[in-house]
Amino acid sequence: MKVELKPNTPSVHDLFSRIEVVPLEDHNDSCLVMRLSKVFPYKDKIYVLDRKIPACYEFDKNGNFIRPIGKTGNGPGEYIHADDCLIDEARQEIVLMECFGFLYVYDMTGKFLRKVKMQDLMACHSFALTSDGKYALWNGAATKDQSAINLFDFDGNLVKGYWHQPEQFNWMLLSVFYSYAGNTYFSTGYSPDVYELSADTLQAVYQWDFGENNLSPSVLRNIENEDESHSDKLVGEYLENGTLPYSFDTQYQNERYYYVRLTKSYGNLLYDIFYDKQTGYSFVFDKVKEGFSISPLAMTDEYMLCLLKYEDFDLMKEVLPEDEYAKLTKLDEESNPCLLRLYFK
Repeated sequence: MKVELKPNTPSVHDLFSRIEVVPLEDHNDSCLVMRLSKVFPYKDKIYVLDRKIPACYEFDKNGNFIRPIGKTGNGPGEYIHADDCLIDEARQEIVLMECFGFLYVYDMTGKFLRKVKMQDLMACHSFALTSDGKYALWNGAATKDQSAINLFDFDGNLVKGYWHQPEQFNWMLLSVFYSYAGNTYFSTGYSPDVYELSADTLQAVYQWDFGENNLSPSVLRNIENEDESHSDKLVGEYLENGTLPYSFDTQYQNERYYYVRLTKSYGNLLYDIFYDKQTGYSFVFDKVKEGFSISPLAMTDEYMLCLLKYEDFDLMKEVLPEDEYAKLTKLDEESNPCLLRLYFK
């Protein structure tokens, strides 16, 4: 997918036909989201993961609080960390991942069902469910002599390992999976390739091509060939002096677009890129013409969800219908985060 890495700053209305405000409701101070780490819609619900608290919450599509999923502690169904979460659609279960290799499984009402230990796994940072029924867990601390992706069956038995690269590259992106149309996709911070993952294969299915702005293969080889104990320092130097001008961050796709977020050093947004599958045209921008950023937290064929920053509330007065903007007037800096639901044209 050839993309000219030059901003064209579209209007929000060039991409979206309708925008809704979704304030996440407080519930007797029991749901104060401190740091959104993951948002994913499922049917008429929105699930929110907060790694800092840690907690997983369920809201309805309008942001009304429904329930927490599990809680912190040492009892049955309680976790120490909540590092990732997904919906197992086939089993109709909610699955939370703890970084030390435990999965906590709940039914769709939040009732605890079981705890699964992933055998022979010391650390993991994100996970996904493959189309052929395996858990894929990502270990960002893996060295090039270890598998960074490990596949497990539902009983926690190791099936297979994939992906060997220097630890420093692994650390550059910890949320490496996304799902679309029943398939699981995988990408890393310094590779333009996106792979489809199953229990049998890890197959490249598409690639970003920024022409003269592609990352230098020789620079990446320098890091790969460096002793791992020194590669961290080398990468730091490359980030500081611009030798590594960007890294690949979050990726999604829907029936119309491929999406990637490019970040500069230390996670700062460089560009959001929406590549139109039908026309090959790309929207490339850090902010839309109206002055705010719209980096998605989740994407479906119909819409995407993004975080609306409090400092951007005033900008929305000219963008939103009057009834939607009225929702923002009831919020302040101490409120739970506010999402935007943007419907694709």
